[in-house]
Amino acid sequence: MALSLGLDTAVKALRAHQLAVDVASHNIANANSPGFSRQRVLLRPLGVDGSDHFTRDALLGRTGFGVDARDVNRVRDLFMDFQARQALSARAQYQQYGQAVGQTEVVFNDPTDDGLSALFGRFWASWQDVVNNPESSAARTTLVNASTTLATRIQRASSTVSQQRADLNQKIDDVGQRVNAAASEIASLNFQIKQVELSGDRANDLRDRRDLLLDQLSGLAQTSYAEQADRTVTVYIGNHELVTGNTARTVVAGPDPANPGMEKLTFAVDGLDVTSTTGELRGVLDARDVALPGLSAKLDALAATLITSVNAVHATGFGLDNSTGLAFFTGTGAADIAVNAILAANPARIAAASSANAPGDGSHALLVADLQNALTMAAGSQTFDQYYGNTVSGLGAEVNRAEGLADSGDLLVEHLDGLRQSVQGVNIDEEVTNLNAAQHAYQAAARVITSIDEMLDTLINRTGLAGR
Repeated sequence: MALSLGLDTAVKALRAHQLAVDVASHNIANANSPGFSRQRVLLRPLGVDGSDHFTRDALLGRTGFGVDARDVNRVRDLFMDFQARQALSARAQYQQYGQAVGQTEVVFNDPTDDGLSALFGRFWASWQDVVNNPESSAARTTLVNASTTLATRIQRASSTVSQQRADLNQKIDDVGQRVNAAASEIASLNFQIKQVELSGDRANDLRDRRDLLLDQLSGLAQTSYAEQADRTVTVYIGNHELVTGNTARTVVAGPDPANPGMEKLTFAVDGLDVTSTTGELRGVLDARDVALPGLSAKLDALAATLITSVNAVHATGFGLDNSTGLAFFTGTGAADIAVNAILAANPARIAAASSANAPGDGSHALLVADLQNALTMAAGSQTFDQYYGNTVSGLGAEVNRAEGLADSGDLLVEHLDGLRQSVQGVNIDEEVTNLNAAQHAYQAAARVITSIDEMLDTLINRTGLAGR
């Protein structure tokens, strides 16, 4: 009986250490697989069952039953996962916001010779040239060209910001599709993990894939989750369930009545809005609905005040042909500002004089040129140049803030990822050491079987042969 028990114990050891070799091989094979958690065989001694009376030896007492290697566990720190996902969400938010707002800096192209600031300078300087030489056809033509260039660039800036908003609006649907894809796969994995683990096995690789999807989902929107008793995870976006068991709620993009022309994400099951305080979705919404509209409003205010201020003065002056009452600019804001086509076709009609029949009078043009230093913007507290300068510097400061937060997020994510990898990552040297240890243990167990085989051979085939 004792030899058969020893043989069974040795066989269990062979199986246990073969499993350890297999697990080390699996770890090494997935050393570079994204989201993979290294696995460890949990070796435990099989003690004696107190109800068993057949393994007791009157002289030696009871022996153990060998080794138990049924459990192969993932090495994972759940709290570290939680921290890393929060950091991923914050980083994605500021990356998206900073990228979107940063693109608007190109619109102004300052400080360069072709930037809006330089174009404003040429516009005011051209009026001064007309003041100095009101009868000069070249000075008047230069004024028309400088004004047309300025108006065109303001229009282009307005159009570019509007197009950037439209591009961000398309991202809303893209984020929704990626949320749906991740949610659908998590629901499917929930079902598979539940089936595998409730039958007594470990679904380690399926859990790794589910954790990787939770990482990705955290980058998209504000995500929270909780594992249930049946091994599934319930996932929330904001305060709304996204995944429950093997059911995924679909989010859809549709018109936002509160924001004409823009889209929002809602849950298809009940029509409730998808809300998120972090993640890529929050960054896109902040840029689309706050930063860019604010910039458009400032451009409109600048263009509208320029139009009304210059037109109010110009309309009371006289051109070389004694024409009067003409607006210098047409349009109402940044989207449609333009030089009056009548003046563009005939610069002689630009009202530089304060009275009729005064071709050498540039006093009225001086009134327009003086608008450069007039407190016409921000409720009469800033000049055009000051208002535009504050707009550009404010934009630059906002871009720097977003990029700084994104860089800080990068550092935090890298730090937390390093900590996570120190726990769950595969160390090839360590795995080779474990592999060698399992190999030697396997060889030792095989040697035990050989010894027992020799003992059985002696017992069965050789006992009682002496003296025959």
